[in-house]
Amino acid sequence: MERPRLIYYQDAHHFHAKRLDPPLSLDKLRWPVDELLGSGVDVLAFGLGYGDVYFHDSKVGRVVGQLQDVWDSYIDWRIMRMVQNARELGTDQVREVVTYGNAMGLGVYPSLKLQSCDRPGSDRCGLLKWHHADEVCMLEKDEYHPRYEWCYDYAHPMVREDKLNVLREIMSDYEADGVELDFMFVTKFFKTGEEEKNSHLMTEFIGDVRRLADEVGEAQDRKVTVSARVFHQREANLRLGLDVETWLANGSLDLVVGQMSEQFMDTGAFDVGWMVDAAQSSDTGTYVRPTRRVYDERTPVPQLEMYRAFAQTARRQGADGLYLGYLRWPFSQVEYDILREMAYPDAFARRDKRYILQPRETGLVLEELVDYQGGYPKTPHRTEDEITDPPERYLPADLVEGETISVPVVVSDDLEGARADGEMRPPVLTLRFAYFCVEDDVEFRFNGHILDRDDAEVTDERALRLPLSPRGSPFEGPLGMSVHWFRWQLDVDLLREGRNVVEVEVKRMDKSAGFSRSLNGVEVRTRYKDFARPEGLEVERVAPLSG
Repeated sequence: MERPRLIYYQDAHHFHAKRLDPPLSLDKLRWPVDELLGSGVDVLAFGLGYGDVYFHDSKVGRVVGQLQDVWDSYIDWRIMRMVQNARELGTDQVREVVTYGNAMGLGVYPSLKLQSCDRPGSDRCGLLKWHHADEVCMLEKDEYHPRYEWCYDYAHPMVREDKLNVLREIMSDYEADGVELDFMFVTKFFKTGEEEKNSHLMTEFIGDVRRLADEVGEAQDRKVTVSARVFHQREANLRLGLDVETWLANGSLDLVVGQMSEQFMDTGAFDVGWMVDAAQSSDTGTYVRPTRRVYDERTPVPQLEMYRAFAQTARRQGADGLYLGYLRWPFSQVEYDILREMAYPDAFARRDKRYILQPRETGLVLEELVDYQGGYPKTPHRTEDEITDPPERYLPADLVEGETISVPVVVSDDLEGARADGEMRPPVLTLRFAYFCVEDDVEFRFNGHILDRDDAEVTDERALRLPLSPRGSPFEGPLGMSVHWFRWQLDVDLLREGRNVVEVEVKRMDKSAGFSRSLNGVEVRTRYKDFARPEGLEVERVAPLSG
């Protein structure tokens, strides 16, 4: 199977259905395809409604507008009217996106959220739960996780059959290029304590999806792709009863996407090697979905050079590509630059990249994931309920007299090849300190080489506020602080492919300064002899000539 260069997720909700006012047009229904044409995206993963209530004219699941006459929510009313208008036009959202996508050469994989925690009888309650809640739901009473009560229990065969019915309809009736199984919307599939013993049931379910896809594909003389989106951490999946390695070994999947659980995108300190290794036996494509925030004074979301660094690291570990989603919308040139470049790693191999370190975070718990996805208020949780393991991070690091801070920075560029061709410019190392005292005696080293303090470009800001709106797991580090930045241009031979080490040795601290200070951020920017416009006045670069 030809593997996608770049997959993009569109939830069909926030960036489409809820933006539409009646009357509807085919042009508006086709917008999720049109906005990606000409970018690097060759597969659109397209959400199927809220999770258990659908935006297409399903014959097997509850459709928005079914069993409900009055809408208190403006957004839900808008979506209901989209469904009605599309029906009057003889189509629906999914059918139009799939059909038009195929005509324009864009693959479309409708994405099914496999879990729903909505209460019976609510706006987003599906038909199975509406009629059989006491049979198919977990019914767990837990003050820490109150929404466990109405999660589907995948140990019950009716739940698995219900999801198969939806997938059969999408594969057969809608002739979708493939389907995505979204395990990341609400990550709870079995009753607490029964995950391990029931994991074989989920493995059998994935096998049933594979057989269904093969049967439909044979009947329609085509290939139906099966993709699954799971945690990028092996152990996190196992804690939920998701034996992803077995799914890969037995050939149940064509594609697997490892989704980062952290709040902040660390460009070098992640590992998807287990997933890549497990996928090799079945020749399954492997993709990585990065998170969408950075702890940085310049931007709350990753920028192009950060995406380049992340993608370079994923490629170095053997991943086939990236899976993106939720970029700022409507797309501007910034977003289109990201979508174009992330599809072609060879094209940006020797373009500037920013390898950034992020602050420590806790592991993710169910309530935080539900809050992140659906806007619910957070509830207290127990640390032993964490699904994911906290990422190994080193910042912030307090400065202590007589001690040395040692921080690794992973750089994935092919530095030897660039040096051999004479295409490297001096890399730039930036250290960000919170409440730095200029009268402290501090020594800086990079890969054992002492960096002269007088060679650094030093800037400071008395009252910095990071442009960040945190959502997700708790993290260390202030959002407001006084900051000093130290920047060095490094010798091109000093930087290594792989692990580099930044050291900050505090030899003496000024006795009159009793406040705490810390190393708060680290960035290594790789630079190359690229084609660039000349520098301008009051703008970064001179605009190109017109005409």
